Amino acid sequence: MSLPNTWTRPAVLLGATALACALLTAVPNEADAARPCKIEVTTRLDKTAKFAGGGVAKYYWATAKGSVVGQYDHKANVIMTKFPIGAYPALVNTQIGEREAVGQMTKTQASKSLASINGDFFIAPDIRYENSIEMARGPMVRDGEVIRGNYQRMRTVGVDTKGQPFGDFFGVRGMIRAKLTDAPRFKLRGVNWHRATSGGVTVYTADWSTLTRPDGKAAAPRPAGATEWVLDSSNQIMSIRNARKNTAKRGAPVASGTRVVAFSRDVAALAKGVPVGTGVRVQVRQSTTTGVKLLTGVGRGLPVVAAGKPAPLGCRAYAKTPSALSARPRTFVGWDANGQWRAFTIPGSKLEVVNGVVLRNGGFGLANAANIAKKLGMTYAYELDGGGSTTLWTRTQRKWQRRDLYQVKNPTGCTCERWMSNGLAFVKPTA
Repeated sequence: MSLPNTWTRPAVLLGATALACALLTAVPNEADAARPCKIEVTTRLDKTAKFAGGGVAKYYWATAKGSVVGQYDHKANVIMTKFPIGAYPALVNTQIGEREAVGQMTKTQASKSLASINGDFFIAPDIRYENSIEMARGPMVRDGEVIRGNYQRMRTVGVDTKGQPFGDFFGVRGMIRAKLTDAPRFKLRGVNWHRATSGGVTVYTADWSTLTRPDGKAAAPRPAGATEWVLDSSNQIMSIRNARKNTAKRGAPVASGTRVVAFSRDVAALAKGVPVGTGVRVQVRQSTTTGVKLLTGVGRGLPVVAAGKPAPLGCRAYAKTPSALSARPRTFVGWDANGQWRAFTIPGSKLEVVNGVVLRNGGFGLANAANIAKKLGMTYAYELDGGGSTTLWTRTQRKWQRRDLYQVKNPTGCTCERWMSNGLAFVKPTA
């Protein structure tokens, strides 16, 4: 599949995205949580809008007096979206290394869903000859299948296979072993990860982008293993790539119906001598802190409400970076005391497009926003990407409506939806 001539990749690692990613590594895990950061907030209901399946979006004008605890005083509009009983989040996503508007992903991948919001933050890893790739930072699980994950567990939000909400840590485990006598076992280190991690193998699938540049090279090249086994649908080795054979094909796009086992340099020598046609045992399993298996999972940011406690990491944790303190558009996802899913959206006050990049100003800092989300009914809530990525769509009958630009000054008049790697569509089987 060739890269369209009109396809552009606007920079997104700005503002909330880049700074929020820095914040993720600067604060303690939930287990180290300090006293919650409680801030006095007030809300005024402006209007209520219903959507498919019995969902309700309520629009408020809110204020927060954060200066009392070392934050800032903020005031802005917020939207609390309550999804109907039985509705749950499902992942919508592009191939890894590609992006698309969440609204479009929802309409093509989950057209019968009730609503959708934006998903994970971005990273921009340098892979081989390309230094402008943008992809979701963390894990992705769709319909129980691991689309992307690493052996190191990362913050993830979603729903398990029993329909229960999940907001904890997720990683992958498993092993690869040729079906030969005395063949070594190789630890699984990642699935579609942005590097072939040392100490074992990384499995790549057709979920990785196959787009090409005008020069014929992959637009989003995947990491190349020191040795690679290309497996067919029966897990038999179709071809082998290493420093002596098929060298130029290492890192090549993954063909439909196949997957590639990429060996890191430190273990590649142990893969020698295995012939084409050999069967391979492939074990890929989920690893969660609670032991559950996920149906849906997407990488997330900080916990903003936990067990009914707003800003549970403490005031200081949410003041470590300008992005946490500043008044910004934001997206939270979570649930109430009854396990009913909710999304909390802060639209911001002004929208601008600078050099093709969507910039939005105004809103709330994380700790302020956390207290408002708690006041409006969220018992658990987690940060998703914000800033120009902030997105909320709802459906009424067959009509989709974008709601996250409520009261946002928009001199350009455009819909200006930033393209994302993934999002969450809320579905209800009976809708």
